[in-house]
Amino acid sequence: MLRKLMKYEFTAMGRIFLPLFGALIIVSIVNRLLANLPALAPVTIGRVLSGILIAGILVATLILILQRFRKNLLSDEGYLMMTLPVCTDRLILSKLFVAAICSVASFIVVTISILIMTFPTISWSEFIGFFEQLYKMIEESPLRTIVYTIEVILAGAVLIFSGILMLYACMSLSMLVNKRRGLFTFGAFIVISTGLQIIIAILASIVQTTNIGAWLSEALDGMSTFAQSQVIIMFVIVLELALCTGFYIITRFMLKNKLNLQ
Repeated sequence: MLRKLMKYEFTAMGRIFLPLFGALIIVSIVNRLLANLPALAPVTIGRVLSGILIAGILVATLILILQRFRKNLLSDEGYLMMTLPVCTDRLILSKLFVAAICSVASFIVVTISILIMTFPTISWSEFIGFFEQLYKMIEESPLRTIVYTIEVILAGAVLIFSGILMLYACMSLSMLVNKRRGLFTFGAFIVISTGLQIIIAILASIVQTTNIGAWLSEALDGMSTFAQSQVIIMFVIVLELALCTGFYIITRFMLKNKLNLQ
């Protein structure tokens, strides 16, 4: 059932994203071709249009993530979604996975667009040199390269999930009120963000002013550079996983026990 939910979600998101992605790539290619012309007006118009499309895709990604969750689960459509023979976890996960994939797709398309428009500014020697250095690094330490690659992908995925789940938790908490839910969601986002920053600052202060900081510094000094990087990366991943878990629990609890549709 999760696959069917995700298929439905991809179809709804694709109707908006695919035309935007296609338009951005086409405009980027045209803009690159116009850059060879002596006239400045076409180049300026092309760059402005590309900038608008890039900003539009980034904004649309955020808006669609919010809209799809709110419209399907927190508004009138929620009456239908909640009567489906599927558990609350699958409803949340279908939204989460598709939102994460669309976020990554938007980033990739925007990156490709920027590379298309700026590629001639990078010489072939620099371009080839980058891959030569990358190959040399892989050849010198293939295991470490694989480990770093997996960790970067994992850390990026967890970071995306935590950001999306934070938005879901804020929207779910808005069911505690009957009016001005958008304002409540924004307020919840500010409160949670500020609270997390305060907690991190307090913990950092405790570590610096107690023996914990000295113990950690001594422990890290006795490790190799690779081991130190592993400790830091794993700490970040565990922290983000803890945030994901907390936001997921809030979202699930609100949908199962405090459902208040409008």
